[in-house]
Amino acid sequence: MSARGKGMSGFGALFRGKGKSQDPTAEDRAAALAARSQNEASKSAERASTDSPQGGDANGRIVLTVTEVNNAHGLSLVTLQTPNEAPLEGYEPGCHADFYLESPTGEELIRQYSLFPMSHADAEGQGEEQGTYGISVKLEDDSRGGSIAVHNLSEGDTVAISTPRNNFGLATEAKRSILVGAGVGISPIYSLARELKRQGEDYTVLYFASSKERAAMSHLIDEYLHGQTKSIFATGERDKQAGYINEALAAPDVAAADTHLYVCGPQGFMDGVIEVASHALPQQNIHWEAFRSSEETLAGDHRADGPFEVTFLGETYQIPEGESVLDVFEDEDVPIMSRCQDGTCGTCVVKVIEGVPDHRDSFFTEEQHENGAFTTCVSRALSPSLTLERWKNL
Repeated sequence: MSARGKGMSGFGALFRGKGKSQDPTAEDRAAALAARSQNEASKSAERASTDSPQGGDANGRIVLTVTEVNNAHGLSLVTLQTPNEAPLEGYEPGCHADFYLESPTGEELIRQYSLFPMSHADAEGQGEEQGTYGISVKLEDDSRGGSIAVHNLSEGDTVAISTPRNNFGLATEAKRSILVGAGVGISPIYSLARELKRQGEDYTVLYFASSKERAAMSHLIDEYLHGQTKSIFATGERDKQAGYINEALAAPDVAAADTHLYVCGPQGFMDGVIEVASHALPQQNIHWEAFRSSEETLAGDHRADGPFEVTFLGETYQIPEGESVLDVFEDEDVPIMSRCQDGTCGTCVVKVIEGVPDHRDSFFTEEQHENGAFTTCVSRALSPSLTLERWKNL
């Protein structure tokens, strides 16, 4: 998942390598990697200690129990509970976590899903959170196993997750918030809206779905956000989305500089909302979260499709056509963190210090790209070579 308008801190860590080493400095790098991995393992173990109400598995992951599953119309609404019904450590409105799932063939999969509260606090947001959270997942036609695994969950199953992280948090300076969600993109929008309601802030929610039957969270919207949400349930209504967005933006008593818009949903839908909002709001007041990079973003500039050279930590690597910088780094056992493989999480970031990159991620902002952020999993080079260094703010 990715979100614009946020900093680059808080990245998760997964080290991957393919066991090949012809580099004379590989032993030094391996030692550095081992030390770094041990440090992370120690931190994970500390988080998973018995003193923590969250508990955890042997890898320091938080283990949640599935208490309810509702599958209908290709959508799955899963309710999860923490071990001691305590608030989930690291949870914030708008956050997501890595879910460690098992594919039909037994392979471990890592997928990112937005978390939202499923507590039985009253409609005014009062009452204790009972450590109960939800995820909403669409069964994708081209699923690589993640959505299938979620749809196969049953009551009583356990699911391991990472500590949640947030790239889609609320802007504290906003005096008015417009929240727009389509399909399962309503998940983080719902969590943001519940927090705004709890704070007594000014907000409006627009909920788009192709039909009421496919609006898996409509009962939650009706219960907790009644009166603040306009639901648009009809195929083709998205063609009229500009009108709905402009209507929501037309608040004469709140300045554009004090209004923030948040959107989550399919890429084409978000592009349309962002385009409309860009005519009314400052760019930095528009926030979005993507499930995957668009085909256009991943395609990049065709001039960068060919081979190029990368210099990193004093070593030079040849990046052939059809392989990413990350692919080559993994083949050469270069220690680097990675996670999403499609430019949506920012984990594999390094810094460009020389050369012209072709940015193909949908995580970093234009300003962050200008400051050198480069995603090794998808981005390439328009120049014959790039010189890279580690990003110092991880």
